Amino acid sequence: MAFAEFFTGDAMEMLEKLSRDERYALKYRLLVTSPPYFGQRHYGSSICEIGHETDPESYLDKLTRIFTKARDLLTEDGSLWIVIGDARRNGSKLMIPHRLASNLVNKNFIFREDIIWYKKNFISSGSTSNLSQAYEFVLFFSKNKNCYANIDKIRILGNEVREAKNKTPSKDMIQYSSLSPNKERILEIRKKINNANLSTRYEDLPTTSEISLAFGYDPEKYCPTCYRKFKRHVTRKRIGDHRHYPIFAVCNPLGKNPGNVWDVPTKAHHGNDHFAIFPEDLIKIIVNFCSKKGDWVLDPFMGRGTSGIVCSVLERNFTGIELYEKNVHLSKSNIASPYN
Repeated sequence: MAFAEFFTGDAMEMLEKLSRDERYALKYRLLVTSPPYFGQRHYGSSICEIGHETDPESYLDKLTRIFTKARDLLTEDGSLWIVIGDARRNGSKLMIPHRLASNLVNKNFIFREDIIWYKKNFISSGSTSNLSQAYEFVLFFSKNKNCYANIDKIRILGNEVREAKNKTPSKDMIQYSSLSPNKERILEIRKKINNANLSTRYEDLPTTSEISLAFGYDPEKYCPTCYRKFKRHVTRKRIGDHRHYPIFAVCNPLGKNPGNVWDVPTKAHHGNDHFAIFPEDLIKIIVNFCSKKGDWVLDPFMGRGTSGIVCSVLERNFTGIELYEKNVHLSKSNIASPYN
């Protein structure tokens, strides 16, 4: 059974308090949160509420100090994930996510990825000169070079399978792993391809079937992930400085690595519920990827408790910090009954 604990108060003050308590040092493998965006909603009347500073520099400075303080609470292989949108003033974007990323790199975080959260059901803008904002950034940092991550937990089927572009082959035509690769032949093939140039005739290169066989795959059989024939997996020609690419790459049987554009619809609010909700499906990807069962997860801007709900379902322990007491009560209720 997962545990959950809650703190009411200003994020910076609460993090400073936790950092002085030895029970919380190096406790959290994952910090995932979505802080209030600059110059947008009011969630209450507290003067401590972030997002309503007079200038973006002050806003960014506060967030930088908060996440730097939280760094002491992360495990040595822990990670920081921030869902954050940009803002616009006088027709110009302020580059809030980019500047925050730069600030945190200067505070010794390692910037591992910037993910585009594409919101298919985005709200159309009424502007006559600006495009509608259809995405937000998900910034992924690690505390150190070595970061806990389990890509197998978030692999996906290839487009060809999900969109039914390729028919499901019979079981006897699916090959799950390489059988007796020929190392000498592989070296010959690599040499031919790496020495090719713009004047090399295509027919002088090894065929895709030859490459498949050298790597131990029957060219007429199918990949278990995308259902392509292996001879269709092969790249025959790499020119110039592209030698670091593999000649032959087979899909993982569990699926392929997700890309850094995530298509996740937004979630509507209901009644008096907290109305800036990032969807549970988005957080599930992160929690599954960068934590395991029994780990502790921290959210210093808890809101309605979305990250806590996901942690409860996925059997992670959770600590939430929230400025407003009403949202803490709401979070406790939501986390206690995640399916209601």
